Amino acid sequence: MRTSQPRLQIQPSHIKGFGFAILSAIFFSLNVPVSKWLLDEVSPYWLASLLYFGAGVGTYLFQSIRRKQNVTPKRLKNSLVWFALMIFLDILAPIFFLLGALQTDGNLIGLLSNAELIFTLVFAIILFKEALNGWSWVSLLFIFTGIVLANLNMNFNSFQINQLWILLATFLWGFENNISRKLSFGNPLHVVIIKGIGTGIGTLIIAIVLNEPLPATPWIFVGLIFGFFIYGVSLIFYVMSQRQLGAAKVQMIQSFAPIFGGIIAWMVFQETLMITTLIGYGCVMVALMVMGYDALGKKPS
Repeated sequence: MRTSQPRLQIQPSHIKGFGFAILSAIFFSLNVPVSKWLLDEVSPYWLASLLYFGAGVGTYLFQSIRRKQNVTPKRLKNSLVWFALMIFLDILAPIFFLLGALQTDGNLIGLLSNAELIFTLVFAIILFKEALNGWSWVSLLFIFTGIVLANLNMNFNSFQINQLWILLATFLWGFENNISRKLSFGNPLHVVIIKGIGTGIGTLIIAIVLNEPLPATPWIFVGLIFGFFIYGVSLIFYVMSQRQLGAAKVQMIQSFAPIFGGIIAWMVFQETLMITTLIGYGCVMVALMVMGYDALGKKPS
């Protein structure tokens, strides 16, 4: 008598979450080359405000014109406190990031940005008690290997303050990623709107207090438009993917973004791309494929 082989089941929600995470990484990968380009015309403080305002206002308009969907939000205790902390972290993080990006090569920015993954995982596992399965740890091993290989050509003896600003930004974003995940179980668009407008107002106040020069009108519109696509659309897909996969897994998939960002920076700014960097990027690609397999949720029935 033949025994039936176990069927493989695919979890649609995980596939959707994985797809959203990939789209989020693709849009966010534009952050490095676009920011370096705009920083030639706009101060870091004004740019942070414009990018987040573009994300918040653009998402609000998007939500206004789309069909209303029935969303059953989950109540989160002390949600106002979590929203306030999210905005506070997002006010500081982009300013620190742009201050560092002002004097740092695009490839190096992409490599340093991978530290956000480490901080996100630390906060997710230790503070928010988020569990990772075996495939996730395999992916993490490939990602760490890729980061080490990609950073072999960094001269740590000449580590500068601008690089420290970027690392500090990734630390704050790592904590904020986990807070966004907690809040994403309501309406994810509301999270993006509140985050964008709240952070935009906070960084605007800082720019005014520091008497930063107001950008020319064309650059204001350019900053708002790119803000919607880089931060707004990216964050929409990000928080939607977090609902399915969790902050830790989504952030591992986000490590795919520096690959695009580094390649774009290499093409636009003619920066040097070392062989070890390419191998490191290859390891991240392998990790991404492992995460994709894991996201299919194949289980015997």
